Amino acid sequence: MKLLTCNTHSLVEDKYEEKLQAFVERVAEEQFDVIALQEVNQTHGGVKVEIENPEYLVTDENPVITSDNHVYNVVKMLADKGIHYYFTWTPIKLGYDRYDEGIAIMSRKKPEEVKHFYISKSEEYGDWHSRKVIGVKIEGCWYFSMHMGWWQEETERFTDQWEEFLANISEDDKIYLMGDFNNPAHVREEGYDLVLNSGFYDTYHLTGQKDEGVTVVKAIDGWRDKGAFAKLRIDFIFKNHDTEVESSQVIFNGDNGPVISDHFGVVIKDEGV
Repeated sequence: MKLLTCNTHSLVEDKYEEKLQAFVERVAEEQFDVIALQEVNQTHGGVKVEIENPEYLVTDENPVITSDNHVYNVVKMLADKGIHYYFTWTPIKLGYDRYDEGIAIMSRKKPEEVKHFYISKSEEYGDWHSRKVIGVKIEGCWYFSMHMGWWQEETERFTDQWEEFLANISEDDKIYLMGDFNNPAHVREEGYDLVLNSGFYDTYHLTGQKDEGVTVVKAIDGWRDKGAFAKLRIDFIFKNHDTEVESSQVIFNGDNGPVISDHFGVVIKDEGV
């Protein structure tokens, strides 16, 4: 089983169409089993599309999807290659004053269940602090796409968002958390340690076959005011069972595939489910 997580920074990126194509080509080559995406954008007020694709799994809010929705186009381009993915997407907030910013999950197998919920105190669409989680259940295992806030936030603290997330899951389920956690792995007694102390394991540390693990190498939105900047590992795949992972690697970093976003992607191979 291969899992991929990537904060796509979609539509915002320079040369976006080239990067979209590169992403699709890599997915077509690898055919990841589950893909968690963050910052999955579409133009706010754009041209609505009527989706008749049976692979589209609506959330209970049944959001409008427009013609430039990132995950919609990824799935459509893959389908043109004869590769079919189920997908779901939920909008969270207005990004950059022009995009419906959301999170998404793609999967090769059809999920039995889809759910999404707010983890932030704010549920205002115009408030950039608003945060949601989306998850799919496949063969009894839950996969969540996460885009968390920062530890230092005064009004929307990571601790509160994490507690809200835990309140919406069951400890009895097998769970993978995939996404941008905005809490660096090297910083002690903050968000990263909180996740580990809550019964989750960083898959990066469950394998001997891995690279440096760094997913951000420059000052990006949300980090420019955080003081001295260093290379960061802030994109993770966690799971709540400590079985060995075959491998963990960073992709779309210029060495292992072209750079397609201000974040690199993380891929694991895991037979632990």
